[in-house]
Amino acid sequence: MPVITISRQFGTAGVPIGRELAARFGAEFLDREIVAQVAARSGIPEAEAEGYDERLPSLWQRLAAALATSAPEVAMPPLPLEVMPASAVHERLSAITRAVIEEAAARGNAVIVGRGGVFILGRRPDALHVQLHASLEARVRYLLMRVEEVPPDTRPDEDSLRHLCRSIDNARQGYIRRLFGADWLHVSHYDLSIDSGRLGVEQTVEIIESAARHGLRPLAAP
Repeated sequence: MPVITISRQFGTAGVPIGRELAARFGAEFLDREIVAQVAARSGIPEAEAEGYDERLPSLWQRLAAALATSAPEVAMPPLPLEVMPASAVHERLSAITRAVIEEAAARGNAVIVGRGGVFILGRRPDALHVQLHASLEARVRYLLMRVEEVPPDTRPDEDSLRHLCRSIDNARQGYIRRLFGADWLHVSHYDLSIDSGRLGVEQTVEIIESAARHGLRPLAAP
């Protein structure tokens, strides 16, 4: 089966969609597992490795922690504010991240969420690259549903979630531009670009599954 990469705006259900696809294909699922492997290989705490990875703006780390129970997609242990990444460390962690993703793709049958998977794997004949996007309001509605179990005194309002979406998207955009010199949102990088806010999780999964099962063909032998 193919390798599927998922690039997503924040709040587009990338993790639930990726998990469901992995379940349907019996595939390896890599999201936070990438961070765990990078931390293990580099010999640093996982929370610190995660701080280098698609870094959450520090202003929103406390809110992300409040969302963690009901929205696993949001959970990111904060990097201590006094710790600043040295360029050499950043380059090493980026190289390890690339290695983890390339090794998963070599094994085959994997669903990889974020971390620049589309740019690392390029136009492999067995890779399907998916972009998930949605309107800001649709993403806010989705996040509000996911945080309904958060205690009322920590529950974010709609304005806070709008700001959170913009901030995390900007951080992800900067991460991709810094590492790959690419426009993260440009549809030319992807085989499918889906508005998951309009279609919902189930229909989005169905479309990606259909494309992965029937839409890819290996390159002809010379």
